[in-house]
Amino acid sequence: TCIVTGGGGGITSEATPNPDDRQNWYGEGQYGFYDFTISKEKIFIESINYDGKVLKTATVHPSR
Repeated sequence: TCIVTGGGGGITSEATPNPDDRQNWYGEGQYGFYDFTISKEKIFIESINYDGKVLKTATVHPSR
C-alpha cells in the first residue's frame, strides 16, 4: 500500500537548500519525504532527504 500526502509547494520552498546560507536554511529534511513501514508490532519511520540520504529514523511501538 502506498499513501501519498503533502502540503508542499511543488518545486518551491520557504527556505533555501543551500547549507551555507544559515539565515534561510532549515535543514535538508524540508526537501525530502518520509517512509513508513507498518506492522502489527511497530511503525518504523525514516526521514529521507532529496538526495536519498536517511536523516533520522524512529520506531513507534503500541502502548499496550
